[in-house]
Amino acid sequence: MSRTIKQIYEKAIKERNKRLELSEFDSDSKLSVLNGITWTFAAVVFSFESILDVFAIDISNVINNRINGTPTYYINALMQYQKGDELMVREDGLAFGYADIDETKQIITQASYMESSSDVNLDNKLILKVATGEKGKLKSIPQEELIMIQAYINKIKFAGTRIEIASQEGDVLIPRVSVYHDGAVMESEVYDRIEEKLNEYMMNIKFDSTIYVSDIIAAIRGAEHVTDVHIDTDTIPTQGIFIAPYDSDGHITPTRKVGRMTHTSSGYLKQSGGSGEEKEIPNFRQAIKLILDAGNEI
Repeated sequence: MSRTIKQIYEKAIKERNKRLELSEFDSDSKLSVLNGITWTFAAVVFSFESILDVFAIDISNVINNRINGTPTYYINALMQYQKGDELMVREDGLAFGYADIDETKQIITQASYMESSSDVNLDNKLILKVATGEKGKLKSIPQEELIMIQAYINKIKFAGTRIEIASQEGDVLIPRVSVYHDGAVMESEVYDRIEEKLNEYMMNIKFDSTIYVSDIIAAIRGAEHVTDVHIDTDTIPTQGIFIAPYDSDGHITPTRKVGRMTHTSSGYLKQSGGSGEEKEIPNFRQAIKLILDAGNEI
């Protein structure tokens, strides 16, 4: 980061005063000839350092956008994937691309990465998670389409790189908590407000980000007419924030209670649909217990 003109000027004055041959020109007046020259050169140095800052940012952006096999490179490539189109080699042979850009064929809307290691292979494997749809309404990509995406990545990946593409159904969020309300409206409306806040929370969280229990509680607490949210440890079934993820074969796994925070298997959350694999998993309304807040409990 460039220094200010004042910092450069003061540094120049300090260095100048070290030279005995210039001591006779010492003056505290900023209107003196020598101080004026020093201030002018300080301004020139400031301009040069500012140009270097801009140059450094430009170089950094170029390096970050280079085709250098970084995880970010593969994420960007996935977001540009066009279903059904043939991948072409650029004329200079340095990159791949499509003849025409068609955003309607770019089915991947969210992507993230993680590195996985094993005792068998010394090299790490890059696992790329992908999903389609809009935030808050994300869906997994069918297996037959994943095969095409894997073939696409295999064409552009660097030699020796081990990459796996994964896309799973969203982790089912189960907020099994006691919610106190003021009784000003019908319970059905309170449920509507809570569901709206939870959907808003799921829409705003970043793909494959950390899930915090406190954020989910805060989302529920933020619903209109809700006065308090409590996790009652004495009730049956046990209360708390639970998540039911899908495995790699597309089957729902047993629900697990979240302590303080967790990471999703799929990269995103959703509400139980109440059918198929999720038939036995409660939705938000079934999981949340509404209680009229009497306001007189100690």
